Amino acid sequence: MRDQYDARLWNDSHEQTRAGIDRLLARIMQAFRVLHRIHWAAPWADQRNCPGR
Repeated sequence: MRDQYDARLWNDSHEQTRAGIDRLLARIMQAFRVLHRIHWAAPWADQRNCPGR
């Protein structure tokens, strides 16, 4: 009985941990997508406005 209880707790805690890590990675990837969009939308990245080109 105790082993089954421990096994359920072990599985539940790992599922919660994996779900938390998945959420964290999703937020990190979202932040990188935003930074990537900001970088490529920067005025200094626009090659049409460069006087030497």
